[in-house]
Amino acid sequence: MNRMLLSLLLAAATPAAQADTVQSTTPFPGHAAGSFGQGDMPFGQLSGGAAWSADGRAVFTLDTTRVLKRWGVDGRLHSTQVLTAPATVQGAGLTLAGTATASGLSLVARGHRAGQPVTLAYRLNPGTGTVTPQTGCPGSLSTGLTCTPDARVWVEGGALHWQRDERVEPFALPAGLRLAPDGGRATFALTVSGDGQRVALLALRSEHEDRDVTIFGGRGVLLTWVRDGTGQVTAQQTTVPGAALYAGASLAWMPGGVLVASNVFNAGNEYGSGGALHGQHLALYPPGGKAAWSLGPQVGLRGAFASPDGALFVTVRDGSVPEVRRASDGSFVRSLGEAVLDSVPLSGGRALLAVQGGGGAGRVVLHAPGRLQTLFPGPARIVAASRDGRRVASVDGRAVRLHDATGRVLRTWDTPGRVLGVAFSPDGQILSAELTSMNGPNVVRAWRLDGSAFLLPAGTQFPVSSVLLVKESRKGGPQNAYRERWVVTDRSGGALWRTPWHSSGIFGQPSTDGRFLAQSGMTAQTVNPGELGPVPRVNEFSRVDARTGQSGPVLRVPVEHPGDVYASWAVTAFDGHTVLLAETSGDGCGGTLYSYRLGDLRTGQVQSAPAQLRSGYRRLMGCGHNAFRPKTAFAADGRLLIQDGNRLDWFTLGR
Repeated sequence: MNRMLLSLLLAAATPAAQADTVQSTTPFPGHAAGSFGQGDMPFGQLSGGAAWSADGRAVFTLDTTRVLKRWGVDGRLHSTQVLTAPATVQGAGLTLAGTATASGLSLVARGHRAGQPVTLAYRLNPGTGTVTPQTGCPGSLSTGLTCTPDARVWVEGGALHWQRDERVEPFALPAGLRLAPDGGRATFALTVSGDGQRVALLALRSEHEDRDVTIFGGRGVLLTWVRDGTGQVTAQQTTVPGAALYAGASLAWMPGGVLVASNVFNAGNEYGSGGALHGQHLALYPPGGKAAWSLGPQVGLRGAFASPDGALFVTVRDGSVPEVRRASDGSFVRSLGEAVLDSVPLSGGRALLAVQGGGGAGRVVLHAPGRLQTLFPGPARIVAASRDGRRVASVDGRAVRLHDATGRVLRTWDTPGRVLGVAFSPDGQILSAELTSMNGPNVVRAWRLDGSAFLLPAGTQFPVSSVLLVKESRKGGPQNAYRERWVVTDRSGGALWRTPWHSSGIFGQPSTDGRFLAQSGMTAQTVNPGELGPVPRVNEFSRVDARTGQSGPVLRVPVEHPGDVYASWAVTAFDGHTVLLAETSGDGCGGTLYSYRLGDLRTGQVQSAPAQLRSGYRRLMGCGHNAFRPKTAFAADGRLLIQDGNRLDWFTLGR
């Protein structure tokens, strides 16, 4: 508890729903999970990042949601604030650039102005909010320039140009380096030491006849130029061993050489191929020599921000947790906060949490009002709990663990794919998991609590509830149209009921007690033939008895952003009576969360909702906006939990 911040905030109910309350709990200081990311797509430069104070006693961390935190080097959180991007740059992503001084933080805003890419460097005083434009040439992927107080370095025409005073000295680059393959955007990284005497450049070399392959990946080549006291320059190079690198890297001169944080080309894994792996290649290279140490992309670290004395650096684990490491050997020192990865609501305002720390550490935590208890001290990305709280499950990679209520591990299952979710059946007898599959749709596996496999028919949907939802599909008819339907069975496989064949997707979510399903679909409203503009759309939802298939009244909810062709309402939580709907949009790269609404599926009526639900969670997600996607669920006692990063919002809804 000595490193945790526990605060309870109780907000007043909205006039429209006086029985509704929201209680926000922040049990852990830190950034929201996944809030650091690749902001400068497609070349993957880390958005936000970190910057040290000039005396090395403090670290500033900035995520892609523009949340800025100031930490002591001992790991204590001192302040949190949300930054505003300059009004002259539209859609700006902010990046910390350089050491913080008495005059403030050095920031770079990358966005658009009048439809054209623009980069703006400025200095921000966090205390006063004063913004001062910076002159010179900020480090930029779009220009490839970098500056120090007495040196200016750039790449042009196959050579590195190093300016000192009025003299510009060119240094020819090796043949075969591809430096700007895509509209002038650089695929290399460039840095100059603080004293202006050392320059480093990381570029890609194609190993194929088609040199444009370096757009996607190539062998990393690190070149260094060091000027001695007489003014002579020694040029050296080394080839980065291992996998091909991908464009987008950061470099920093340290006492032992060049600290490299580079993207690695994804040649193919369970998420596909192409682009960059999530983690970066981190290493310290002395000029012309082999790496003193290296950390591969599987570790999950991104970025390397050196302390003023070069003894330490900050990196970010899994886009979630900044951590401090030693520059001499890359070893872990401490994390800067923790991130809550997953949550499950329990009765009585309690919640089960999966928490990530630094250095690969993690834990499963039971949170109760005013109290935190670590149940299991081990990495966990996903958690689940039975309705009575007597059994707990946690997931680490492909491993699924079953715990008792104290956190003791009862058994572990190794799965053939990465686990996306786990859930207990309402009676607590079956644990099911959704797994990724390289050869088609995700698959579902299930086990009895004694450890034996619970066999499922092909097409079973996650999660296993009081019944099994089995999706069948076929093609046929005049246009060989794709159609699908549900066959609903009891857990022994006996058919209970089935839906008609549909030409579009059908979806359903079991209630927390397993008695009902929330079924959803979409229909287009009729418009006048000559009417211009987008067609209004309405989403339809109904409550279906899980065992009989009997359907109740239809809840019709118009899309509130019809100009967004991808916008629609979807079920995110269902307790058997009340349904929580989210209006979202997405095109496969990123998306928008607009708002939440409440509906009563017993009556088919939209319910009034607190202002926080209507407008308090709106955000962009993905494609450079690495915001946390809220997790929503009803507890067995009917209270609604919305986990928004490290904050837990509890709603007690009027009935």
